[in-house]
Amino acid sequence: MLTDIIAERFLKKLGTESCNERISIVEKYKKQWELSEIEFKSEFSINSLIFYAVSKRYGKVILKILINSEFDEDYKEMLALKLFQGENFCKLYEYSFEDKVYIMERIVPAHTLYESSHRNERIKIAGEIFKGLHKTDLTDSTFPTYTEWFDAGKEGTKNREDCEELYQYLNSAERMLTDICKKYSRNLLLHGDLHHENILKNENGGYTVIDPKGVIGDPVFDLSRFILDEFRDDLTSEPKDVVIDFVQKLGDSVGIPCEVLLHCLYIETVIWLFREELANGESIEECQQLITNMKVAYEFAHSKKETNSNMSNR
Repeated sequence: MLTDIIAERFLKKLGTESCNERISIVEKYKKQWELSEIEFKSEFSINSLIFYAVSKRYGKVILKILINSEFDEDYKEMLALKLFQGENFCKLYEYSFEDKVYIMERIVPAHTLYESSHRNERIKIAGEIFKGLHKTDLTDSTFPTYTEWFDAGKEGTKNREDCEELYQYLNSAERMLTDICKKYSRNLLLHGDLHHENILKNENGGYTVIDPKGVIGDPVFDLSRFILDEFRDDLTSEPKDVVIDFVQKLGDSVGIPCEVLLHCLYIETVIWLFREELANGESIEECQQLITNMKVAYEFAHSKKETNSNMSNR
């Protein structure tokens, strides 16, 4: 079912026993959910086994088998998809929390937002999706908060001596996060990974959102990944004024000031670097692109403030 290269990758990640156990899940749910035409899609994920399949009940579906070592994270992924059900989200059909497996709607033709539209259209589409996305108000602690995501990066790197020169960015982003949370204080379920590849064109010509991470916070924090992905995760790929112009237009489309989105963008680059990479043992050398992004985002966040100040003094 898996090529030798793919099998080797998952064997290394999981170990032989666990890898075989996860793959055996396919046969179990092939029968239980009446699936056929099962085809492994190796290019879609390094953290999940993803298959195209046809369901006797639902038609074309995606079968996803989670392979993270932490069940709690897997549970949140499935629960977020379940809670986000609505017109903008792909449908979750069947699932098993015990086996960490589910089938969901397969979006056709599934062209990403980046592939299927030009920049101004992407801004318009993303704005329309964003304004109808956050409907679930949660008060329990099932999901982490956005602030807890930040704190995890801070805690996970506190003993790394090679990060000392980067802590100034961590501290300034923390102050900025505190200020934003005072002004934008809603506690809604956020997607947490709202980028172009998670917004797919459907057969009706509209767009469907997939793969939420699930995190609690104000919706203002849910556009930073989209901004980063617009520039292919490289904030130096286009001139500074082009990036800021994009953020300004995106902010206008959703009613969020450009300055606030630039602050959120900076905070997001800090979270990505510290929580997702450095706290997990990645070296400074391996994170050079993320460090560059963070420094550029820092300049954006502060230069916009200076620009506004200069304009107000005229």
